Amino acid sequence: MYPGWRSLLPTITALILAAASLRAAEPDFRKASWGMTVAQVKAAEPNTPHESRENGGETILEYAAAPISGLEARALYIFAKGKLVRAKYLFVTEHSDQNEFIADYRAIEPFLREKYGKPANERAIWLDDSFQDEPKSYLDQDRATPANILPSDRFVGLSVSAGHLKLYTQWRTSRTTVLHALTGENFRITHQVEYRAGGQ
Repeated sequence: MYPGWRSLLPTITALILAAASLRAAEPDFRKASWGMTVAQVKAAEPNTPHESRENGGETILEYAAAPISGLEARALYIFAKGKLVRAKYLFVTEHSDQNEFIADYRAIEPFLREKYGKPANERAIWLDDSFQDEPKSYLDQDRATPANILPSDRFVGLSVSAGHLKLYTQWRTSRTTVLHALTGENFRITHQVEYRAGGQ
């Protein structure tokens, strides 16, 4: 055994603590961390917000669209009691063929899987089968995850837009829950990735 190893122990301990400190200082969403104030988030962002508004006791800062893995998305920061608690990317691409939203969802998945690893949960939730050829019982078994839903599937985009089908993939880190969602209501589709304070 190396005779001077004990003299290196304080240095090794300091390096481990410094690495842990750097990891804890990594931002939770873009350059922001949970608990930041509105002023701190504005200072961390290189651009000024596109919009700032109050909604249900929350303050929302919205930034102009920028590309995320090839798709345009607005960044939103959501504050409760003056502290950052949620954030999201809201994709703004429009399609005349609603099945193209399925292709968009599938385009973002590899980016998120590379960053966060294996999902904690992934579901295709069928609430209604009226636009599908198969019954709900079949869809719940054979088409139960987003990976089972293809852009070539008949009327699957229509099912999402009507609120009959929802796609979710979720990851958890030590500080953050990440939810990738494709949902719809009144024949409008919402595609977003939401980040929430609190992880595992």
